[in-house]
Amino acid sequence: MTITLYYSPGACSLAPHIVLEELGIAYETVRISTAEGQQRSPEYLKINPRARVPALAVDGKVLVENVAILAFLGGGFPDKGLWPARTWDQAQALSLMAWLADTVHPAFAHVYRPERYVEGPACVEAVKAKGRQVFGESLAEIDRLVAGKRWAVGARFSVVDAYLLVFYRWGNRNGFAVKDLANYTALVERVLARPAVKRVMADEGITMA
Repeated sequence: MTITLYYSPGACSLAPHIVLEELGIAYETVRISTAEGQQRSPEYLKINPRARVPALAVDGKVLVENVAILAFLGGGFPDKGLWPARTWDQAQALSLMAWLADTVHPAFAHVYRPERYVEGPACVEAVKAKGRQVFGESLAEIDRLVAGKRWAVGARFSVVDAYLLVFYRWGNRNGFAVKDLANYTALVERVLARPAVKRVMADEGITMA
């Protein structure tokens, strides 16, 4: 099996990058700098016409969208333990990841890229303000969801924990008081202590700050 991950440093593609490293399987990466607009290049649009990362090429076939990619990587290698074994826990993992993808990520996008949604300074500021509110409320909800748990779903580190790291890091870098969220912070510290996570962050050249 030939696997290639198209990613941008610090983007939500950080989650599948971590999962691939945790799996310990052979894979390649292609760096797509969204800061430089490389996701809109003709070459990359042939990979993902939506001009987003991540994209995962598997034996020449391309899979996009984080929920699908993480479910494939976790469920496709059950012996690695990154996907819950129980059907209920699998459903819980999908439920949480879907919410991260369709609510939490767009809320942050309203803060970070409001021009995607509106035009004009007044509208932009209003969208950013609402985005900050929803994203902050979402971080607090995550803190409540992981209270009393070592890992987000089930008894082991899973693809969901890698995904949760992304939003904590974004919040930390953009002035949200994530360190006041004791449960979420404790979970993230456990994630950051994992050797695979350290290797990926070094490879992407990113930190939590």
